[in-house]
Amino acid sequence: MKDILDTVILIMFVIMVAMFIINFNRQQIKKHTDRIEENEKKNLNKDKIDE
Repeated sequence: MKDILDTVILIMFVIMVAMFIINFNRQQIKKHTDRIEENEKKNLNKDKIDE
């Protein structure tokens, strides 16, 4: 019985760590894509001013 319980707890821990890593990566990707979009907007505005 203890082996089954240990296995279930280990599986739950692994799933929680995996979800944390996946969500952290999504957050980092969103942060970088937002920064890229912001830079593109600045460049477009700068190009319009230069013309």
